[in-house]
Amino acid sequence: MRKIDFWGVWSVARARRARNVARAQRGRYRRWRGDQPGLPECAVRWWPFVAVSLLVTMVLLGAYLMVPRETGASAAERNRARAVAAPADRAAARVTPRMRAAGATREISSFTTRFTPGEPRVRNIEIAARVLDGLVVQPGRTFSFNRVVGPRTKRRGYVPAPTIVGSRLVNDLGGGICQVSTTLYNAVFEAGLQIRDARAHGLWMPEYPKGREAAVAYPSLDLTWRNDSGRPVAITSEFTGDSLTIRLWGTRRYDVRSRTSKPYGFTAFDSATDHGSKCVPSRGGRGFEIDVWRMLSSNGREVRREKFHTVYQSQTRLKCV
Repeated sequence: MRKIDFWGVWSVARARRARNVARAQRGRYRRWRGDQPGLPECAVRWWPFVAVSLLVTMVLLGAYLMVPRETGASAAERNRARAVAAPADRAAARVTPRMRAAGATREISSFTTRFTPGEPRVRNIEIAARVLDGLVVQPGRTFSFNRVVGPRTKRRGYVPAPTIVGSRLVNDLGGGICQVSTTLYNAVFEAGLQIRDARAHGLWMPEYPKGREAAVAYPSLDLTWRNDSGRPVAITSEFTGDSLTIRLWGTRRYDVRSRTSKPYGFTAFDSATDHGSKCVPSRGGRGFEIDVWRMLSSNGREVRREKFHTVYQSQTRLKCV
């Protein structure tokens, strides 16, 4: 029996394995060094894809450049036009059949005042504003705020809210309703209609234009104006959570320009303390005088110039204890 040389077989197998490992390493080195395709080969292989991508990019860029676009100024003008048109469309929707029957479908003026949401007077403002909404004043007729709105009573829904009494504020039933009369007054002022009776508050309130306001107190202190336009005038009111807008509709007779002086003749305020449920604290404010002019013109010619002089007294700095 032939004796097997296991040591020799193991040596041969080890040598063969070493040769295979060396050959594999040389193959990987060659692939890393020179077997990968070069730049010319890549260009030949991939140029169709590159050409198609460039062509698509050029077509899309050309289409973008050929589309007409607005300049920054024209785009801004268009946005402003949209912003103006939207409220105008909403206002036009307020025209009622009664207004159409009267021919009062063209807005001749509007005015907006603001307030703080959640205040007690907001309820009083809304009640009075709803009474005015849709009212038509015939030519030659005189409008009376107190006659139209009526007494401010608890039964009609009015609640206590700050009201000007003398040089301070006190809580009283229907307080804040003067914001409705003042908003209407300014709409009448801008429409060029004849103002018959309007008196400013004794104290100036920041939510009202200086010298352009109308205080009311039923039944004595009233706002009245006459429809001297020769055509019916309609009133609409728009109420939001923090603003009141009153618009007048009809035919404008005059063009209106106005001018307001600077406040002058200032007076100092004093301080006081008070108590009770009607007490309303105040930071106080100086009194002053101011003048407002309204110029009415027709066909470019001034017809009448009116001056409204207002004296505001100082407001007491009040502390409630």
